[in-house]
Amino acid sequence: MKKTISVFLVILFIVSIFAVTSTVRIRAKKISGRKDIVYLTGEVYIEKVGDVSLTTESATMTAKNGNWNYIETAGLTHISFSSGDATSFSMTYNLNTSSGILKHNVIARFNDENGKRKILVQNAEKLDFNLEKEEYTGEALPKSAKDFKPLVIYYKDELVANSLYFEYDESTGIILLKGDVFVDDKKNNRKIYATELYYNTKDDSFEGTNVSLEMEFEEGAE
Repeated sequence: MKKTISVFLVILFIVSIFAVTSTVRIRAKKISGRKDIVYLTGEVYIEKVGDVSLTTESATMTAKNGNWNYIETAGLTHISFSSGDATSFSMTYNLNTSSGILKHNVIARFNDENGKRKILVQNAEKLDFNLEKEEYTGEALPKSAKDFKPLVIYYKDELVANSLYFEYDESTGIILLKGDVFVDDKKNNRKIYATELYYNTKDDSFEGTNVSLEMEFEEGAE
């Protein structure tokens, strides 16, 4: 009797997802749940067709107001989306808004419209992202932490930056960096140090606080 009820709950859960959010595919070695929450363990795969897919070892999906849009993972998580992919050790994601938070040892890559890497983020302890708005915010571990490493942000093959915090808005092309900022601007042969810096990737302009600038040039060049 218990087995029959369990199977019915899983079928009801899947039907609810398809009715509310178009096509969502789910696989896991074990699925259990109750009215507003479902637990997935073992080789978990979740895909919202045309939006995002993820793999992990443990995940929960919860419903609010009848919508099964909320995912939370635990353990190594890999997420793929139309403009890139990321790995972390936990994630929360809203299927409805295409936004989420990655935590712990985050590595994330965001591509341009041709599929070429545009932004690469490494060493993030936390990364908030909104794929619909193309907005990204990340931060490193506190400097006092045993495993502290500064953020590393690559922009195409033109620029590498270190900081403790960053924001990037795809629509404006502006990267905001805070805390022990260092920018190796390879495209323009310059290095920038600051406590806070706004860098516009569209026209290579910048403005910051406590800025030091090193310019590289070839002697004798006109």
